Amino acid sequence: MHIMFIPSWYANERNKVHGSFFKEQALALQNKGVKITVAYNEIWPLTLINKVKEKSGLYFNIEDNLRTYRYKNYNFIPKSPLMFKVFNKRMEKLFKEIEKKEGKIDIIHAQSSLWGGISAAYLSKKFNVPLVITEHSSVERGPYIRESYIPSIVDSYNTAKKLIVVGNGLKKELKKLTNRDDIKVIGNLIHFSKFPLKDKKVDNKFRFFSLAFLEGEKGFDTLIKSFSKAFKNMDNYELVIGGDGSQRKWLESLAFEEGISDKVTFLGALAREDVSKWMRKVDVFVLPSRYETFGVVYIEALASGTPVIGTFNGGAEDIITHDNGYIVDIDDIDSLARAMKDITINKEKFVPEKLREDCFKRYSPDIIADKIISVYKDIVEEGEV
Repeated sequence: MHIMFIPSWYANERNKVHGSFFKEQALALQNKGVKITVAYNEIWPLTLINKVKEKSGLYFNIEDNLRTYRYKNYNFIPKSPLMFKVFNKRMEKLFKEIEKKEGKIDIIHAQSSLWGGISAAYLSKKFNVPLVITEHSSVERGPYIRESYIPSIVDSYNTAKKLIVVGNGLKKELKKLTNRDDIKVIGNLIHFSKFPLKDKKVDNKFRFFSLAFLEGEKGFDTLIKSFSKAFKNMDNYELVIGGDGSQRKWLESLAFEEGISDKVTFLGALAREDVSKWMRKVDVFVLPSRYETFGVVYIEALASGTPVIGTFNGGAEDIITHDNGYIVDIDDIDSLARAMKDITINKEKFVPEKLREDCFKRYSPDIIADKIISVYKDIVEEGEV
């Protein structure tokens, strides 16, 4: 079975880790014996004119053991639906080149509708190849979504033989857009080798860790207020916040206003290796987001054997159970403060080895790859291939 794997964003010269979870999924599928060819429409913004050293056009390389074809060029008509016609033609060139060099394509699998899924739908209809889309992003909340894009996005969903989402909250949203009852939920995977089991404690401080872009939807203001309410006048409790963003200075001033600036540490942006280290050395991971489509940081914590606290934000409730942490209502300062206090009292309930084992059974590469391969097999059995 040959899969044309289309990521909507991917690693490039300017961002080496962009779309890393797409690459990890492609590798997991390839490791299970599926023939994967990555096809990426690498779109350069006009702000990079005269700055990009590469030439535009079609490229092939083996990247991290994946056969990868790229079509590179500028987006000459940004923010216009007309750009999709240009993208479609570029993706058509990739399709023809891949079939010529790699053989017949059995299934097209796009990661997110914007931008790859829209062009994947065009290919599916033109070349009569069944389409799978895995959606990772919200149409309602997506920062790059314009009203004029929505018809093309919805058309891609309805063109797909199989539509996958990473969380049940996103499933509800897409069901309203498409009226489809066959949307399947398959979460993201993580490589457990990158998140070893947590370290043994070396001091008596109880540390909460949080990590995300420091933006409004992540709920860091609620977190700081809840931490203050629970631990302001108590010794040996710390809140460590990783990540950077537009709210950092405001959040630092909020911690000062709450009288807990001596208990709150802002680390700034972290490399993935540093994320792993912090997940292992803290007692609890907490992120009270106002919205998540999935929430990979929760499973990175659980893989490290660290219990989690989250909110009913659309993604966390698929991950968090009473066996691995606490989940509370969005922006409920009192409930979050109680959960943070309760977990300090009941910390012995959360055995690191068991947290990791349960997480592995749900989100390891083999488990997620098998679920996706099952979708491919359904298409074959339905006679589409």
